[in-house]
Amino acid sequence: MITIESFEDKPNLQEEFAYRQIGSITIQVDPIDASTSLEFVMDYFKKNPAHAAIPIERNGVMIGILDRSQVEKMTESAWGRFWQKDLDAYITSPLLTLRADDYIEKNITKVTELNTEKGARFFAVFYRKSFFGIVGLREMLTRVTELRNRDMEKARIVQQNLLARDVSKKHPRYSIITWNRMANEVGGDFFKEFDVEGQNRHIIGCFDVSGKNVAASLSTMAIGSFFTALKYFDLGDRFGEKTTILMDKYIDNLTPSDMFITAALCYVDLTSNEVLIQNCGHTTIYIFVPGENNKVVGKALNPNLPPLGMGIIETEEQTSYRVPIVSGLRIVLYTDGLTDMVTSDGVRFEDDKTRDLIASVHTKSEADTAEAYTKAIDSWIHEAMLPDDITIMDIRFR
Repeated sequence: MITIESFEDKPNLQEEFAYRQIGSITIQVDPIDASTSLEFVMDYFKKNPAHAAIPIERNGVMIGILDRSQVEKMTESAWGRFWQKDLDAYITSPLLTLRADDYIEKNITKVTELNTEKGARFFAVFYRKSFFGIVGLREMLTRVTELRNRDMEKARIVQQNLLARDVSKKHPRYSIITWNRMANEVGGDFFKEFDVEGQNRHIIGCFDVSGKNVAASLSTMAIGSFFTALKYFDLGDRFGEKTTILMDKYIDNLTPSDMFITAALCYVDLTSNEVLIQNCGHTTIYIFVPGENNKVVGKALNPNLPPLGMGIIETEEQTSYRVPIVSGLRIVLYTDGLTDMVTSDGVRFEDDKTRDLIASVHTKSEADTAEAYTKAIDSWIHEAMLPDDITIMDIRFR
């Protein structure tokens, strides 16, 4: 039999529980006997306006919870008060017991389903086989929201710390202007500049996960962990196309089967003075090659491989574009958040305006280029919400 203990003259035990545990939001209130008069209950709620329910027991055993709203209905008329029965007759919702040391997120589905089916709003909480108090659905939902916001903020900080290392990096032979804005606290865009130690080789990549928020940010962590592992791995002759195969297999093993990651990859070999470019299901890659008489030839590389994480790149015919490194060579990678951004009236930026924007900043300095991207994007969206993350990587060789 479950025993009932009084909390009178006892300290607030909520502090003993972690922020995620049910006990941290449980109201410690002594149960009343089912034979208690309705006047006593009315007086109790009047003296305790913060309490929306009270636990009911009979013979020392918890039998249910009486909702304040139910009491108010019972006392709407003198006739109702005259025909008062024992309090257990007015307990309409089934008694669901929760553990104070259990986790709120683990139980939220169960209590919301019971609320939908039976209208239950309050639930009994026990700790070490003794009654501890009651908890409301509203308090549980509020805490779940707070926990989600906390987790999102932590994920945002982790993701931003990872990305911050690769913003506007400079190298004696090239520079990268990186422009990034997330649509939510955390996102599915990722960008990376990786130096292959001691080999004068570099990997520059722009990635876009098929998803949003936490799930997408976790998948970007998979990309980050690949490059972390790559620090301790000798690529040998696998730099380039074979690296993409390794990346595809690695991400396939770590991410859910219904998620994939598009990628624009540049394998920069400063010894052979060549860039190998691959487009794995990504947006168009723009390449600007300087020619004679100060002319510039613009080229567009559309997807020529499937996205990463599907585990099939090894079976595909490897198609890559190789371009010699010369002073003035420029390669621009971006995610589809740029083409998909909309005005307040819902007009998309689309491919043509994206191409024109990228071409228009070709002769600008690095600082002016970043400013031009900001101005163009802010002018277009104005007060509209971003539907997706935007990342631009503008690579310029010297």
